[in-house]
Amino acid sequence: MNILIYDIETMHELFLVCIYNPETKEMHDFQVSRNINQLDGFIRFTEQHADYYWVGYNNLRFDSQVVEWVIRNHDNWHELTAIETAAKIAQKAADVIHDADYDVFPEYREEWLTLKQLDLFRVNHYDNKNRRVSLKRLEFEMDLENIEEMPIKHDKKSLTTEEINLTIQYCHNDVMATYEFYKVTTGDTDHPLYKGNNQIELRQDIEEEFGIPCLNYSDSKIGDEMIKKFYCQEKGIQYSDLPKKGFFRKEVKVRHCIADYITFQTPELQKFLDRISKERLTMKDDFKESLEFFGNTYTFAKGGLHTENKPEIFEADNDTIIVDWDVSSYYPAIIINNGRYPAHLGKEFLLGYKAMFDKRLELKPLAKKDKKIKGIVGALKLAVNSVYGKSSDMQNWIYDRQLTMFTTITGELSLLMLIEAYELADIHVISANTDGVTIMVKKCYIDKMDEINKWWMETTKYELERTDYQKIIFSTVNDYLAIKTDGEIKKKGDFLTDFELHKNKSARIVPIALEAYYVHDIPVATTICNHSNIFDFCLRQKSSKDFHYEGIANGNKTVYNKLIRYYVSNTGEKLLKVKNENSDSTAVDMSQVEAGEWLATVCNHLTKDTPTTNVNFAYYIERAEKIISKIQLKGKKRRVVVNPNQLSLF
Repeated sequence: MNILIYDIETMHELFLVCIYNPETKEMHDFQVSRNINQLDGFIRFTEQHADYYWVGYNNLRFDSQVVEWVIRNHDNWHELTAIETAAKIAQKAADVIHDADYDVFPEYREEWLTLKQLDLFRVNHYDNKNRRVSLKRLEFEMDLENIEEMPIKHDKKSLTTEEINLTIQYCHNDVMATYEFYKVTTGDTDHPLYKGNNQIELRQDIEEEFGIPCLNYSDSKIGDEMIKKFYCQEKGIQYSDLPKKGFFRKEVKVRHCIADYITFQTPELQKFLDRISKERLTMKDDFKESLEFFGNTYTFAKGGLHTENKPEIFEADNDTIIVDWDVSSYYPAIIINNGRYPAHLGKEFLLGYKAMFDKRLELKPLAKKDKKIKGIVGALKLAVNSVYGKSSDMQNWIYDRQLTMFTTITGELSLLMLIEAYELADIHVISANTDGVTIMVKKCYIDKMDEINKWWMETTKYELERTDYQKIIFSTVNDYLAIKTDGEIKKKGDFLTDFELHKNKSARIVPIALEAYYVHDIPVATTICNHSNIFDFCLRQKSSKDFHYEGIANGNKTVYNKLIRYYVSNTGEKLLKVKNENSDSTAVDMSQVEAGEWLATVCNHLTKDTPTTNVNFAYYIERAEKIISKIQLKGKKRRVVVNPNQLSLF
């Protein structure tokens, strides 16, 4: 794949296109301004590179729309001055942005565009509101040296040559940031969550194998298109004959969301089952329940079953082991094993869904040796795992809320059956989540554990997968560090050290220090004071329509624009969050970002070799020690408590 990385700026007096060719390492700039009109040169460049993929960030919604309009209309502008041409393009860009703000479909569909596009924003599903992230945010998350904001207002008149050059420099930075993100997307990175995972190659394999042109599809959309393909084959219909909307119900009866095999032994859980079976969920209701059972609080919700874990430490010893049991492909297995499908799609949907599920299991052992098969298995996984989410999306053709609720509630109650059996056999549950439970079991009860697992798997037809832990440290239910018996570490929340790029890695040094403390018994102060990567001390803040950020030092004020990167430092400035004059917010007019006497150094320009000599290590040590103190004050090794009134299932 030949690629060009590009970005455009559309100002009232400047139209700018900056293009980077990774193969030749050349940057090409084309501008239309009072100084020069290079529009014809840009058009010739597009003609010469028509076989290239033009890689951008949100370019399908913006850049490509403006460029396509320019390509189609520039022949009519020969009588215009350069300034008039730039203003005309700027007005078109404003119209494109306005349409996007109101979810109006873009003027030019992808297949109509003159230039082939690769949109990293779409591929990584950042068009989803829950994952949306700006290129500036990515510059922070990728530890890039420069985080630059547009230096000149787009409507500024009488642009100087210096201001044009500043804009070009800014555009270059965006282009190179996009290129860095392209490398991440193709797995050409040291980031452990992305290394070797080529999302572009995966999409090429899918298109070759299944005929789905998905280069700019998110994982979720790929899954949706795969399901449509298998369903059409099973149903014997054309793509155009697929239903356009889902199946709407005024209410869902909970008793219709419980598998026939669900039964309980204890009166407490029998009453719980009887009570929830009588409930009805309207369109506005979610399934929400809470239950105290053998010392644990279990919450039931649309997202699955969870324990409300408190700060606590669990550790295996000579007499006790810690085992985590996960249900393999839980939600797909619930749907398939219980013969469920969206009411309006019929049994053909289930047959197509099962065909995908079985095909993935068949090919999975071969995926380790064959790269293409790995891509096919990846595509099938996307499709299989997406059905549950699609069934709850009112805009999706699969939508049927009863299928969503059946999957969730049956999944929760099935795990509760396993939990009950463990507790009655004096095997204590440490925690439970959507698709598994973690238990603390005396070695003398291992045979009983195996007996319970066999009974549960035969009853439910699901498969349990085992992981053994040496130690688990909980801060909360969503924050924990677990050390497997083979030394591998599992982390979440407070303890997470590697982040997906749409999440916030601020003060990454804190979880790094926590891991060193709990895994290797290294004091957090030792780790923090000897850490040399300046980026791991950095935090970020972003202004909004209501607030902006200011720095105060020696009576001087600096007003910051949009996203700022900073670290807490020995010398620096007080960093303040200040309410804008036109804000409707009821919050206080001004507050300090880092409460107390902490100072900050804003560092949107930061080189990788910057020493950490000005970092105030005490701030980061305090943050780590707070988490440790919370756990150590409340968290002690849990002892297995024998219930003298326990029942026996066997």
